[in-house]
Amino acid sequence: GSFINKAIILPFAFLLSAFAPWLIVPILMIGGVYLAYEGVEKIYEYFFHRGEKKHIESLEQKSKEEVLSEEKEKVKSAIITDFILSIEIIIIALSTVADQTITVQIGAVTFVALLATVGVYGLVALLVRMDDFGYKLIAMNGGESKVGEFFVLSLPKVIKALTVIGTIAMLLVAGGIFIHNSHYVHELVHGIPFVFGDLIIGFVVGAVAVAGIMG
Repeated sequence: GSFINKAIILPFAFLLSAFAPWLIVPILMIGGVYLAYEGVEKIYEYFFHRGEKKHIESLEQKSKEEVLSEEKEKVKSAIITDFILSIEIIIIALSTVADQTITVQIGAVTFVALLATVGVYGLVALLVRMDDFGYKLIAMNGGESKVGEFFVLSLPKVIKALTVIGTIAMLLVAGGIFIHNSHYVHELVHGIPFVFGDLIIGFVVGAVAVAGIMG
């Protein structure tokens, strides 16, 4: 799904660069708003809906068709999210080589798109199989393996850590987009260490977006 997304987006990105380069910054800004919104929404959900428990049916209560249907919906949702993020990744990559020849643009941006797909999802695949790998080590060692137990017990902590890191990263990238592409915003945070400036702007933009959507 991610490869298909890139295959759709890349030709449009190169046409945009060739015929309407002035649209690159507005698209970056829109993507920045989306990233900031996602980041702040996660923070909002954590603080205001943390105590809500969701009813989860066991797999035994569902038919095979129901399980596959739910899985299909999850994959579809993930691919849609990936499409939006892929646009942002490609436009950011394109903006860094906007002053180069079209050949350099095609080569550089295509490389980044492939790296983002194979690298990111390859890493995700390894992470989500961490507990399976640990269980295999335990089974191979007659039911005892300190290393295996480490991998099994580490996965929930790694997932939680990635949630926090990912949220911060979205706010930093969103803030950076606005600071680097708006002189007014850049002046607002002038003098603040760049990481904190990016984080503040990302949070403010995301808070406004969340309030707007909720309104």
